[in-house]
This record gives sequence, C-alpha cells and structure tokens, in this order.
Amino acid sequence: MNKYEEPWEKLDSEFDYFLLDMKPYVLKHPNKTERQRCAIWIKKLCDLASCGSSLTGRENRNMYARLLLHMLKRGILEEPFINKPQPGSLKTLPTYMSIYFDEPLSGLSREQNNAGLPDWVSGELADRTDDSWADALLKGKTSSISKPANHRYGSVSNVSHM
Repeated sequence: MNKYEEPWEKLDSEFDYFLLDMKPYVLKHPNKTERQRCAIWIKKLCDLASCGSSLTGRENRNMYARLLLHMLKRGILEEPFINKPQPGSLKTLPTYMSIYFDEPLSGLSREQNNAGLPDWVSGELADRTDDSWADALLKGKTSSISKPANHRYGSVSNVSHM
C-alpha cells in the first residue's frame, strides 16, 4: 500500500461506518417521505462522481454523512436534509454546520467494506413513484468504487410498509 491510498481508505471506511449506523434510523423513521429523502441523500453521498474522489471530496462526503447520522439519531432532520440534494457536485458543507459535531457519535460498527449503494437505499428509492428525479437516480450510475459482496448489499425487505 502506498502512502496516498491510506488516507482514502480511512475516509472510505469511516463513511461505511456512518452508513451502517444510519441504516436502522432510516429504516425505522416514521415519516415515509423523510425516509425516501434520506435514501436520495445517501445515494448522492455514495456516488463519487457527485462527491469527488479526492481527499477533500471524501472528507466533505463524510461530514455530510456524519451530520445526517447525527440528525437521524436526534429524530429531527434539518438543513440541508429537509430538501433533496441539488443535482451536480456536492457543495462544501458550511462551517457553521460543525456545531452539530459537538456531541460525540457512538456505536460505530467494526465491520469494514467499500463504498457503494446499499440495497436498503435502493429499496426506498424504488418505492418512490411520485418523483421522476428519484427514478432518474435509480437508473444512473451508483458509484465508481468497487462493490464487494458484504453486509451493505444484504437485502432488506420493502421497508416502506413498516
């Protein structure tokens, strides 16, 4: 492993931890519309073409993921997650959003994997019939990172009927 791969791998592993921790909060969220909006955000965060494959792009992606996880744990979604993500590149998370990071996140999984779009996110997007933008995302390219067979690709039954 060369010295340039290590920071990227660390950021990708951290992102995977955030995704794994988000899963139960998204799946059990009482509001179907917000669950689906979370799935759209997660899809965007899993797409390196939108986030950027550089260290800075991955750090920004991880900040969004950490913020989303924090809000899901609190049970209240706020900016920027009250709206669908804008098309194109992920904007840099404003520095004032770091106030949310004052509270520590706990319970990170020890299992590692590579980034990609989890089936449970696809399930939420697939159930969304009233939004052509979500349909377009489903047909689009999901990620430029390899997709190994691991826990993120385990199937979850249709969660929208919880």
